[in-house]
Amino acid sequence: MVANNGGVGTLPGGTYQYRFTLVDTAGAEATPSVSLSSTVGAGGRIQLSNLPQESTGNYPSVNVYRTGPDGSDFFLLGTAAAGGTFDDDGSTPLSATPLDDTTLTGNYSYMVTYYRSGEVESRPSELIGPQNVVNGRVSLTNLPVPPVPGPESGFPAYDEIRIYRNLGGDQNNYYLVDTVAPGSNYTDSKSDAEIADLSVAGNQLVDLDGPTITSNTLLTDVLKRDGLTYQSAFEIGDLSYSGRKGGRALGTKQLEIAQTTTVQDFVDFLESASGLQNLLIDSQNPILASENNIPGESGELVPGGYIQDGTIRFVSNTGELNALEIDLSAFRVENAVGDVTTPNLAFGTLQEAQGQSAVSDFIVYDSLGVPLNVRVTATLEGRTNEQTIYRWYADSAENQSVTGTDISVGTGLLRFDGNGNFVSATNDSIAIDRVGVPSVNPLQFDLDFSQVSGLATQEANLAATRQDGSPPGVLTSFVVGEDGTLRGVFGNGVTRDLGQLQLARFANPVGLESRGLNVFAKGVNTGLPVQGAPGENGIGGVIGGALELSNTDIGKDLVELVMASTQYRGNSRVITTSQQLLDELLNLRR
Repeated sequence: MVANNGGVGTLPGGTYQYRFTLVDTAGAEATPSVSLSSTVGAGGRIQLSNLPQESTGNYPSVNVYRTGPDGSDFFLLGTAAAGGTFDDDGSTPLSATPLDDTTLTGNYSYMVTYYRSGEVESRPSELIGPQNVVNGRVSLTNLPVPPVPGPESGFPAYDEIRIYRNLGGDQNNYYLVDTVAPGSNYTDSKSDAEIADLSVAGNQLVDLDGPTITSNTLLTDVLKRDGLTYQSAFEIGDLSYSGRKGGRALGTKQLEIAQTTTVQDFVDFLESASGLQNLLIDSQNPILASENNIPGESGELVPGGYIQDGTIRFVSNTGELNALEIDLSAFRVENAVGDVTTPNLAFGTLQEAQGQSAVSDFIVYDSLGVPLNVRVTATLEGRTNEQTIYRWYADSAENQSVTGTDISVGTGLLRFDGNGNFVSATNDSIAIDRVGVPSVNPLQFDLDFSQVSGLATQEANLAATRQDGSPPGVLTSFVVGEDGTLRGVFGNGVTRDLGQLQLARFANPVGLESRGLNVFAKGVNTGLPVQGAPGENGIGGVIGGALELSNTDIGKDLVELVMASTQYRGNSRVITTSQQLLDELLNLRR
């Protein structure tokens, strides 16, 4: 820059100081130059040539600041083209705009958000920078532009870009610096103290989480943040959910995530897959809500899943054993190519579950003998002067409804009198849907609560002691009862009647004709048979498991056997004696 004195003007005589700032397209000034001094006589003029410029063209003009004659404070005098000339002939008075010579020193990073009046501010962009500056200003060019608006993208027509910056001594928090129009460049000259005072209207911290979710937010647009890094929480594929309730696994349910799947679809899926039963399930005896002891909140907590203040909240049914647990490994997403990711949704507990409760797990079988797990929880719901009231909830992970995710299969009230005796139940039926399975649909069975008592114990317990269902089995053995019933024993422990023995008697059993092997047939002198079950109509009985014995008189036969043997020996001696006599007779001849 060069200052030439000469020519005629109206500039008063004295020494003048000049400083120059490059100005970008948004009107922001770059770092002021060093001062340039020039002295003129009364009625003179000062011509300034070779004004500052930069090669990128981001600063098309220059603001010229000047002091008064022999002064030290700089005020805006005028504007000229960058690299051009400026003629100070005294005809233009100094304005009241002082020179802002604020500079920055530090390591700065920036992020931007998009905004439109009446719309929610967008989430922050990726970091811009960092830039290290010493006694200077930061020029921001090629700022990110807002996304294309429209129903397909889901974005409004943003018309502002908000610029946020960290402080020299605070790298974690980002404060609003200024707002520019999309496509503009910006030069940052604001000090840390100027933007960090949140008591000043307009100053604010950036919301790193960005817009909160709503029921219509697409699930694929949900982001999770790790520091300043953003990552999609979900992707298109099959989502598997394995939750726990009361410390016990609920089973695994799946949700297909498509391009149109919303956060509300996800909430509905988790609610049904967790077996949360809402107030409308039992319209005659509505399920009670829970007390709200969360700090800063009031009213009651209604069981179910919903979105509140941009967060997903689930309220379990009453009772400690109904407390829902969603840990970091509860979700798995498998995409189209088989890659598996684990969305870390970091569910936490705002209010601990309370309430006495008992639980029992047992197995039932459908019409094809398929085993199904059922979990019944009973929790104390109320007491009066006359009775104690419990509510039971039933879950089954094998429940296959039309949606395929609802595991709740029944609920009802149990009433006990002052002695703890069972009085009544508002419902004792469980229905398990078997959609997509060739079993009888639904599988419906009753619970017998008559043996349950409502006594005060240290720990409540509930148990299924008997059932009439069973898995498939094969015949392993059979027994015959004294009444002639033939009962089969199967491999699954079930016994079934297979048949009934029929006996017959005859008026003259001696007339039966022997057919061998203990088989006899009716003869001409037996008379007509009298048929019936064992013990009927004078018919003999049956002894099950007994070995059939001979009908021979063993004592009599033994005596006859001894006599026959003695007689045989006597007869044999007679023959021997006769032979000896014959031999002697023959010897006389010699």
